[in-house]
Amino acid sequence: MSDANAPKVLMISYACNPDGTGEHWLGWGWAEQAAKKYRVHLITTVNAQAAVEHQSKACGIQPYFVPLSGRVRKWTSPFGRLGAWVRKINWAYRAYRLATDLHQKEKFSLTHQTTFHTFRIPFLATRLGIPSVWGPIAGGEHIPYGFYKFIGPLFLPESLRRVFNTLWLRLPVVQESLRCANIIFTSNHTTMEYLGESVRSKCVVVPPNAMRAEDEVRSLQPHIRKNDGTFRLLYVGNCLATRAMPLAFAALARAKISNCRLDILGTGTGLDFWQSQARKYKVTDQIVFHGQKPHKELAAFYENADVLVFPALRDSGGSALLEAMSKGLPVICLDWGGPTEMVDDNSGVKIPITTPDETIQRFADALTRLHKDPALRAELGVRAAKRARELFSWDAKRRLLESTYDKLLAKK
Repeated sequence: MSDANAPKVLMISYACNPDGTGEHWLGWGWAEQAAKKYRVHLITTVNAQAAVEHQSKACGIQPYFVPLSGRVRKWTSPFGRLGAWVRKINWAYRAYRLATDLHQKEKFSLTHQTTFHTFRIPFLATRLGIPSVWGPIAGGEHIPYGFYKFIGPLFLPESLRRVFNTLWLRLPVVQESLRCANIIFTSNHTTMEYLGESVRSKCVVVPPNAMRAEDEVRSLQPHIRKNDGTFRLLYVGNCLATRAMPLAFAALARAKISNCRLDILGTGTGLDFWQSQARKYKVTDQIVFHGQKPHKELAAFYENADVLVFPALRDSGGSALLEAMSKGLPVICLDWGGPTEMVDDNSGVKIPITTPDETIQRFADALTRLHKDPALRAELGVRAAKRARELFSWDAKRRLLESTYDKLLAKK
């Protein structure tokens, strides 16, 4: 908890829930860490009001809750996802009106908009005329040309998303936010490049993922499991077509590792497509689809795995990557989007995106190499755990936050 003379920080976090998961949990985490040195005033939605109020008391955070407009919700509901984005932007304007009123009274030293992690929700509080930090934001990730066949039924939606993003980025209010923010945290280099050259100099790549307390690295001992003669691969997470597991199926078929098993844990809209692709590549005898598993059961799967595979073609992060790394498990992923920021060449194998055939071949080569070299797997795993501890703990996030804030406040 900060002292009474610490600078006041106005934090805006649409997704914020100390008891939540994913972006909602991360939104709360940023506020909690900032409150260790600064007096944090937090604007969020009413969705997790009870949990936020309870935890804020312990952290010394002053929360404010802005509901979504009932009228806007009513007339945008028939428009699906587009309507949802309109509601979020409307909320951003409502939050800004509150921020303006609060600033007249509190005289904030700095403002930071943390969630949602996207450039699509403008950072209107830059208009307050005080130092500002935006992010981590994502949204610039896209399916590389030539790889759409690996996402099956999402070909059209992903193509439309690409057009939608291009138009959304050009909105005057989004361009204003990019232009006026002093520091922009981007989730990955892909998004940083997408935002444009004019803002690149003030962008800092900050992967949004952070470790939960139960996943914190307590040992850097090699991950060595009992050898049963089977090379065990693992995928954990939502089964989304954009995660492109058919790339891994194609690589598995090409590698021809007879004593190999791939465990897939999760459910989602891409599951049927994945199962059809497993049949197409004739690898169904090497794959087990387990469905959704309780979090407490995941530890056994991580313990019994040799490698985590995560061939996502569009992903800003990937919490399963971090969880695997924290447990000393090496990762094979694509050198693309969010995963490439989490894994480096010392802690896993990153497959370059070139042509589909070449990418599959390199994926197959990586499988073969790790299958034949347990010592390499162990070495990569130790380095993965070390990287998780050094870069993705909340303590590391707090140090980054404080150095960024202090740098801006020193210029006032």
